[in-house]
Formats: sequence, structure tokens, C-alpha cells
Amino acid sequence: KTPRNTTQSQPQPQSQPQPQYNHKMGDTVSSLLFQPPPPTKLKEEKIIWLKTKGGYRIPGFYISYKSSGGVDVSRSLSREELQCSSPEQGITILYSHANAEDLGSIYPWCKFLSKMLRVNLFAYDYAGYGMAYDKGPPAEDNCYSDIEAAYHFLRNMLNIPASNIVLYGRSLGSGPSCHLAAGTKDQIGGLILHAPFLSVYRIVVDTGCTVYGDKFPNIDYAPMIETPTLLIHGTNDQIVPFYHSEKLYEALNKGSRVKPLFIEGMGHNNVHAAVRGMFVMRIVEFLQEHVEPGIDRAKSISMKHSPPLRQRIAVKTLGS
Repeated sequence: KTPRNTTQSQPQPQSQPQPQYNHKMGDTVSSLLFQPPPPTKLKEEKIIWLKTKGGYRIPGFYISYKSSGGVDVSRSLSREELQCSSPEQGITILYSHANAEDLGSIYPWCKFLSKMLRVNLFAYDYAGYGMAYDKGPPAEDNCYSDIEAAYHFLRNMLNIPASNIVLYGRSLGSGPSCHLAAGTKDQIGGLILHAPFLSVYRIVVDTGCTVYGDKFPNIDYAPMIETPTLLIHGTNDQIVPFYHSEKLYEALNKGSRVKPLFIEGMGHNNVHAAVRGMFVMRIVEFLQEHVEPGIDRAKSISMKHSPPLRQRIAVKTLGS
């Protein structure tokens, strides 16, 4: 049985309905599933544009964490500033946001996470959202291409080791995060699923299996995930029922399961101030107990297979 690591929270106020705008969708399910809010903007210098395998561009931002003189600082870096920093150091969260959000609306939350967790963070928009509202319709396959472009940027442009990357998917973002975690051959550092669902159809009715036309079948990806996975869910979630996380936990390989965080009384949309301390502490524990040891092992293996420094210097000298 799923361990119920529950914590009391104060009653959650009703969230305000999200404003919506007209946008062409690929099919009826996508029209109901994807509800982009009116686009919000960030300062252009904060934006890092990525090209997906579908040929369109999506925006992202990178928040760097540094500690100097006992002062924690998290701030966004431009692509040029990134080249002068050391993004391969420390943990980097690859953040996939929820449905009625975009980069502009999540920036304060992401900056909070970076500072409190002491991590770097990269977030991106899905095609059809925010500043990418005209870059293609929101669609399941596009979301997969979007997270793959973001991951490629971290791994191949910033040279961040896979063991240093933690995927974080909130609600809708759990779909692309599970897809990448299950499909990559890399040993990524970890996976955090915040208010995830089994699949889109199962939010409305538990079909018992993945039927034709269903979207984001996280329950089918779960057994293929081979990285420590932390589940976070509120027991009073009225949008994605709490039992979705319980079933996802049971579907994970035993080696990927870690103690989940199920918060009594918390709903879907917000992590209230009353529970933020416990929320942050549990993620910090997860990073310390399950991600950082993997980073140390990867470094050890890398050093073991690297030629001695004297030999590397000699090779470099001969090649110069």
C-alpha cells in the first residue's frame, strides 16, 4: 500500500477562474485539455529561445543560484551570461509548468524554488503558450518535442551532466516529464511529480486502461522510469483526484519509489504559505538523499575513466 505521508494544511480558498482566449486546436480533446492563459511577457533579456525538432521556437528562462558571503542569490541569466557562468555545477531543475500558466506567471514561483532549494532552474513554455502562442498549436506531441528541446539545451549546450538534472512536472507538466524520464537513456538525477495524473481521460473517468485517443499516459510510462521519483499531491485536489498519485506510486519500480508528500487539505492550484516550509523541506531531503549521491557517483565514475591530468596535458600539447 502507498505510504500516506500526509500533513495538515489550512483550508484552501477557491481559485479564480483562469481567463482564456481563442486558439485553434488539433482535436476536441486537445481543445479541452489545453487552456493557455492570455500571454504574459518577460523582459527580452531573460528569454532564451530554443528550436524544437518540429522546427518552431519556444522561449525559456534560466535562473542561476549562487551563495556568496552567506547570502543566497537567484537571478535569471541571458544566454551570453550563461556562457560565462558554470551551469554544470550543482543541481538544475528542468521545470514543466501546469495548464493555465506560462513563463511570465510562473517566474516568481520558479525564483522562489531556486532560492529555497539552492538549485539552478530552467523553465520553458509549450508551443501555443505565452510568448510561443503563435509557434504551433498546443498538442501532446508538441509538448514532448518542447521538453526534449529544453533537455537538449541543458545537456549539449550547457554541458550539464544528466545526473545533475531533476525533472519537475506540475499537473500538465507531469506528462512531458514522465515521457522524458521513461524515454531517455541517460541516468537523470531525479523526477518530481507535483499533482500528476494517470492520463487525461482518467481525470474524468477511470477507464482502467489506456484507450484510443487518451493523452499523456503517465501510468504507462511509470514502470519504465528508472530514477528516484518524488510524488507531491494535495488530498483535497478537486481537479486531479489524489488517488492518481497513489496509483502512480504503485506503478513505479520499487527502486524508483521514494517517500511521497501527500498534504492533507491542500488543493490543486497553490502551495499555501502554511505548508510551504514543509513542502520545501521534503524536496530538500529528496535532493540530499537521492540526487546528490548520484551526482557523486557519476563524478567518481567519470574520474575513474578519465586519463591522468599529466596525460591529458600531454595530449593537448601535442594537438596544439
